[in-house]
Amino acid sequence: MSNIPKTCKAMVTEEFNKPFTLKDVVIPEVKDGDILVKVQLAGTCGTDIHEFEGHLPPHLGLPPFIQGHETIGKIVKLGDGVTTDVAGTPVKEGDRILWAHQFCGKCYACKILAQPFMCEAPQGYGFAAPERLRGGFAEYELVTAGTDFVRIPDIVTDEAAIGVGCAFRTVINAFDKLNRMGGINAGDNVVVQGCGPVGLYCALMASATAASKVIMVGAPAPRLEVAKKWGATDVINIDEVKDPAERKKMILDMTDGRGPEIVIECSGFGPAFNEGIDMIAKTGKYMIVGMTGPAKVEFMPNVFLNKQLTVFGSGSADIRHFYKALKFMESHWDKYPFELICSGTYELEDAYEALQNMKAGKEIKACIDCRNR
Repeated sequence: MSNIPKTCKAMVTEEFNKPFTLKDVVIPEVKDGDILVKVQLAGTCGTDIHEFEGHLPPHLGLPPFIQGHETIGKIVKLGDGVTTDVAGTPVKEGDRILWAHQFCGKCYACKILAQPFMCEAPQGYGFAAPERLRGGFAEYELVTAGTDFVRIPDIVTDEAAIGVGCAFRTVINAFDKLNRMGGINAGDNVVVQGCGPVGLYCALMASATAASKVIMVGAPAPRLEVAKKWGATDVINIDEVKDPAERKKMILDMTDGRGPEIVIECSGFGPAFNEGIDMIAKTGKYMIVGMTGPAKVEFMPNVFLNKQLTVFGSGSADIRHFYKALKFMESHWDKYPFELICSGTYELEDAYEALQNMKAGKEIKACIDCRNR
């Protein structure tokens, strides 16, 4: 493609907790194995907020950097040797792709555990210096050689696919683990705590099983409406039902007095843990997907023993889960309004406003829209 500019606009984080600076950044040379993309949508999530505020480990990156780790890019130039995505689907200029963080492929987690998202030497997107152009808050982004990527099916719109970049692939990985531990059986009742993007996708995936009820507990009301459209049979608004004991009673009434067989924690709110353990049925499974940060929770191990519970966590994902999420969307396109995840679009120059609205809970997922630039 001959009309690639020499520079592009990018919103650069120069200091933690300071508004982004709009800068001209040189577009790097496309080398063998690289892909240069024109950014279509770049999503924002809780990780972006933690990064912006300086709450992530320093080894991930220090300012200045370009944020944005969940990005849809349209291919404008393919480096030599790039002909297909990881699934063997041919790719060409003009195709839209999603990509994972770059993993070393050599460490114990990558090779033995087959869990590359636990890589000991990852190179993340959305954490690198501006000159590397590895963040979505920019007009262009360089997907470097060795990065796993998938082509987005034509039927899946940008507004739907953006959720795969972080939340949905995380949930696909979590449900893979849940299935290995017995999964959701016919007639099981499921409670999802927290209705951010991860919680909403958990409700959606639970609704695609033979579960009897999928109960979403969270707020605000607009997100609960999305949960219902994505398959939740019941919702409890914590802005209206503030007492955990009252919420437990409501859930017990919905589940024949036994409690849910599955509880999925997605709120990242420490006290939600004991609330979930208190309501769960005997022999139940409690899956933690929400990130609580440094929050500490006191609990009694005997409760796990007496109820014979299975408690486990799941976080992040790799390219397998991107692929599975897109295939799920493709095959369920007429059943779920996937595009509801993208609750608002913003110009590149308004990226700081988008992030602040995410922090304030005004958006489900605020997206930076560079399609018309």
